[in-house]
Amino acid sequence: MITEDADADLRRLAADPRFPHGDAARRAIRFRARGSVADLVAIADDPHPCGMTEIVFALAGTARPWLNWVPMPAEAITGAADRVASRRAKGEAVHVSRSRLSQAEPATAMIAARRLLGPFELEIAAFPEPDLRRPLRRGRYAVWRYDGEWPVPVAPAPPEAAVRVLHEVAEETWPSMLSGYLQAAPLGALSLGDLLGLLGHLPEPPATPRWQNLARSRPTYWYRLMQPWVCLGLLRHAEHEPWATSTRREVLVDLAFGVEDWVSDAALFALVTAAYREPAVRPEVRRLVRARLDAGRAARRAGRNVTIGRSLAELMLVTPGRTALDRIAARRFGRLS
Repeated sequence: MITEDADADLRRLAADPRFPHGDAARRAIRFRARGSVADLVAIADDPHPCGMTEIVFALAGTARPWLNWVPMPAEAITGAADRVASRRAKGEAVHVSRSRLSQAEPATAMIAARRLLGPFELEIAAFPEPDLRRPLRRGRYAVWRYDGEWPVPVAPAPPEAAVRVLHEVAEETWPSMLSGYLQAAPLGALSLGDLLGLLGHLPEPPATPRWQNLARSRPTYWYRLMQPWVCLGLLRHAEHEPWATSTRREVLVDLAFGVEDWVSDAALFALVTAAYREPAVRPEVRRLVRARLDAGRAARRAGRNVTIGRSLAELMLVTPGRTALDRIAARRFGRLS
């Protein structure tokens, strides 16, 4: 029986001589103790995969960023929006007409704040170089363009049917990225335009008790959570196409290296998920994650705030094939102990 204590469950499975995946359980224990991504990859590569190996993989990643949950927003503007929403939920009549940021923050964070607070005037004191409004690489696909200081979605708004699919799939975080990939199949059946529209138009959360409760404390988290789910849908889009020349690969890479945003690490997360599923793509994905991490490091060295920095670092740490130097760079950049 699986309980809510992942470490105890793994020790029990590893000690059970009748359990056919004892080596996977032992590797999961080592991963949780040491963080060696090779152990996590070995679980995904079990020569006799079954539902139980997925459970062991999920236990290994329990309570770990990206493996089991999406990092919380780290922006000043979303923190302010959450505080105002919390006060309003308590019955306070709080109105925001003006706010100020010392530096620009990611597009999704700004739109999520406006969605919660209503129209307000925002003064952004600086757009330090490298300007986060400029894509790191020019590609065919994008979620945002900028009209001066404010981001504008590139794709049209998605239809209600697409929003319903998102609500059905994305109400919760995933037990693991592997199970998240499976759960995202209905999103993968949507059109590419609808998926890009979901990323930029930020549909409201589902009307469930979980999100009604979070609306009283951290309502911006829905917008943080939904984009990785949509990117898993992008990973499942047109899966018949060979990976190297596929639309899904091109879109995810373009988004990962587009304007700096929550979409960036959401797209990278989908690529890392692909790497766990497909050994052949691991070298490329590792290079992509490291390149995006290095771009963030360069921006910070130039004096610009990188609010997704810790999240990028956490992704690097769980990327198949990451090296010892990758680990050092990620921990320093993410300021991880």
